[in-house]
Amino acid sequence: MKAGTTDNNHPSQSMITIVRGDHTRAGEILTLLQQAAGWMERNGIKQWTPGQFNEEDIANYFVDREVYLALQDNELAGMFTLQFSDPVYWGYRNDESYAYLHRLSVAESYRGIGLGSHMLQYAADLAKEKGCKGLRFDTVAHNVKLNGYYQSLGFHYMGTNDMGGGRLVNLYEKFEDTGNEDEIILRYFREDDFGYLKSWSVSPEFLKQWAGPSLTFPLEDQELRKYMEDSNHPVHSKLLIYSAVHKASGQVVGHISLAAIDRDNRSARVGRVVLDPVYRGRGIGKRMMNEMLRIAFEGLELHRVSLGAFDFNTSALNSYEAAGFRREGIQREAAWFSDRYVDCIEMSILDREWREIHRN
Repeated sequence: MKAGTTDNNHPSQSMITIVRGDHTRAGEILTLLQQAAGWMERNGIKQWTPGQFNEEDIANYFVDREVYLALQDNELAGMFTLQFSDPVYWGYRNDESYAYLHRLSVAESYRGIGLGSHMLQYAADLAKEKGCKGLRFDTVAHNVKLNGYYQSLGFHYMGTNDMGGGRLVNLYEKFEDTGNEDEIILRYFREDDFGYLKSWSVSPEFLKQWAGPSLTFPLEDQELRKYMEDSNHPVHSKLLIYSAVHKASGQVVGHISLAAIDRDNRSARVGRVVLDPVYRGRGIGKRMMNEMLRIAFEGLELHRVSLGAFDFNTSALNSYEAAGFRREGIQREAAWFSDRYVDCIEMSILDREWREIHRN
């Protein structure tokens, strides 16, 4: 195997360096962006078009932002730009103490080696070196797979902005690593997660305990695909579904959803919360709920989030109260378990209560 290549004779990330670019590479940058836009069009990704890029725009990059190039033997493999204010995309959320990434692109011959994620991490580290609070960027809202990819890299959903003409962009921010060995990431649920839910749902009663009547035992792929239909668009979907990933190991360790999203009344309901038994007792369930509530109140700007838990599930009830939920009622004898009816405890938390808990 040659140095700088993989065993498939593709370039290797280890031979690529990232440097600050200047106007002498403007022509190569224009070609890269136009080719990237063409690839998006061919693959049905409605984000860029080749015609939107021209020489004047590229020249302006070197005036109003910083340009960074990924090079292998002086060949342009990828690029991104950084700016330090972005009111166009971030609107009222704009904060000049952050770095804002745009134009992340990878040349076609360098795709598949993780260069995009490498450049994102480099940009996040660079933002920190420059004294910024963190790194922010936007991406098209309709591409669920792409959004899930960014979430898997540890970027947190901060909201959605309407750019006009039906173009919606999701806003993401890289949070500072807490250093906790059990830190988790919430990223969109996908088909290769089905096996985890099946393995955790060991009996009809346990499935009812965490999913209520919404899923049936034994879980089948067809039912889980139906569960996912029309989900995970933060503006249009009534359901957002997440897998919890253990950041240190990359292992999927939990599942959680935000359902019944009512944007007129700014309310939703947390449901289908389950944790891998191996990871219980480590505070991971609390971290899952805290991030779910952050998405609800900070990203979706909801006013009220509710949930229900059966009366015998005392560990869950205690965990939800620790997260800030308040008991507000009882559905008497709401579900049949083995030989008896059990009550469902209704709980909720309001946006002002959540902000008070998380006030810096």
